[in-house]
Amino acid sequence: MKSHILTIFLLSILLTVSSCKKEEPNSTTLANIFVDAAQNDNLRCLIVYKDGQIVKEKYLIGDSLTTHDVRSVTKSVMSTLVGISIDKGIISSENNEIGDYLSDYASSIDSIKATIRICDILSMTSGISGNEITNPTEYNNWINAPNQILYTLNKQMDSSPGQSFNYNSGSSHLMSGILTQATGQSVFNFAEEYLFQPIGINIQYWQKDKQGLYNGAAGLQLTPYDMLKFGQLYLNKGIYNDVRIVSEDWVNKATSFKISTNGIEPFGPSYGYFWWIGYSNAHEYFFANGYGGQFIVISPDLNLIVIATNNWSGVSTTITNQQWYNTLELIVDRIIPLYE
Repeated sequence: MKSHILTIFLLSILLTVSSCKKEEPNSTTLANIFVDAAQNDNLRCLIVYKDGQIVKEKYLIGDSLTTHDVRSVTKSVMSTLVGISIDKGIISSENNEIGDYLSDYASSIDSIKATIRICDILSMTSGISGNEITNPTEYNNWINAPNQILYTLNKQMDSSPGQSFNYNSGSSHLMSGILTQATGQSVFNFAEEYLFQPIGINIQYWQKDKQGLYNGAAGLQLTPYDMLKFGQLYLNKGIYNDVRIVSEDWVNKATSFKISTNGIEPFGPSYGYFWWIGYSNAHEYFFANGYGGQFIVISPDLNLIVIATNNWSGVSTTITNQQWYNTLELIVDRIIPLYE
């Protein structure tokens, strides 16, 4: 009898240890990933959010409430504002032509550019020349021009609208002019009323162009927790704290395949409406993507969000490109597979 009891006791200990060991690999591996991430000199923050809570977070520069220019993550915010304006009937459809909105900024838009649709802008298929990924000086040429809207509208067309992927901030910025015209208020004020305040984001700074339009391509400053809130909005299909902010229909449109990127950037083979789309095994993810390593990566079926920011100001293009790659590789190839 004693030996039988002892056997049961030893077996229960073995099962307890065994069950503990099942939980350790993910925890230990995630800890190791964070240790490795910290070796990247310019990493500012890394947050892993899973099943409704932050699993792990680390801040190497500042903290969760430190603002940071998140570069082209701004574009994903702009996509959301377009969706909200369509939900409210301010813009009737993303198929509307941009010539109907830009007369205040450019009195003479050539007939071809006037027929570019809003959805062509959002999917980076405007056809306007100037690919920033293959020509990194293009962004500076645009932002330093005397007039950012005219600079873009005066460029030649490389292809017909809607046909081919061409990543260009100048064409993205046209959405700022379009939204300003359509809503009758600045993009910032519209965003404050219908997006930022409802989800608890307090914007300290958003860059303007030389005509006073808010930069529709970059220059928005967010905290890591702001980025997480924005990610939660998309993970929850447009709802934040039980309040509908943007329609589920728009979230699905914005984050679903619109065009192939032809492998121009690693980890993002497809593009939606100012959102990049990729795949990890059978799991789709989509991400807001900023220069130098600013990311909001969302995997809906894994109920997972990963936030990362890196310092880019004053850093060489070679280094910013490498830290961009290192950070996204760590998220896609190491963090996401932990939960698959």
